[in-house]
Amino acid sequence: MKKILFVLLMTTFGLSASLYAQSENQEVIVFLKNGQKISGKLQLSIYDDHIALAHDSLSQTYLSFQSIKKIHFGNVPEDEPATYFTHQRGIFHLTNLGLQIGDNSNGATTTFTIHTVNGYVFSPHLMVGVGIGLDHYDGIRALPLYASIQGIITDRKVSPFYFANVGGSWAWPGNRGSGITYERTEGGLFAHGGLGYQINLARSALLFSGGYKIQQSDFAYNFEGWQSETFIEEKRLLRRATVTVGFTF
Repeated sequence: MKKILFVLLMTTFGLSASLYAQSENQEVIVFLKNGQKISGKLQLSIYDDHIALAHDSLSQTYLSFQSIKKIHFGNVPEDEPATYFTHQRGIFHLTNLGLQIGDNSNGATTTFTIHTVNGYVFSPHLMVGVGIGLDHYDGIRALPLYASIQGIITDRKVSPFYFANVGGSWAWPGNRGSGITYERTEGGLFAHGGLGYQINLARSALLFSGGYKIQQSDFAYNFEGWQSETFIEEKRLLRRATVTVGFTF
């Protein structure tokens, strides 16, 4: 039964049954999806979810089927394609920074944004996490906290990807002018989505993206003029195009 499972495994990785007949204690190179490669003698024992490589009489390496990209018998050929980073099932991290582009009463405006997301990889095409960021708007600062979903669209070294973030935020005035007393400073709905390209390196990836962001804010304050005091309420829905660059691992 174990030998039958072994043949099926070899077939899964594109190897013929004829190779299996010569595989006992044969030196192999295993290429992993995370870019690593490990050499050793492939053991005939097949487990429920992994294989074993023997390095000497005292040490073995166990590799899960899910982590293996391919298995090569013998020396690696000259034209062996380079491996590159891809997210594996487990924890992931990403950080990005960039610019927010919009307009206000004074015309076009460009401000700064930085965000970080940590979460879990179900597959490279579906990653779910929690993010937090700091966004600068004209006269307003916002600290959003949100749920994030994202993933690559194709399995390539340079792959398009998508992302969508939804949550809430805290907000406060960026510039406290003289004669202004704030009675209420609140954030509100935060949403951000877009598309980009992920350039996969050896152990991490660079991210370049464009998107569209909305942010609610609710301020109330008293303004003391020359001879009178005025109470003002400002409820805004800020809209910004975004351009960001980041990294993930």
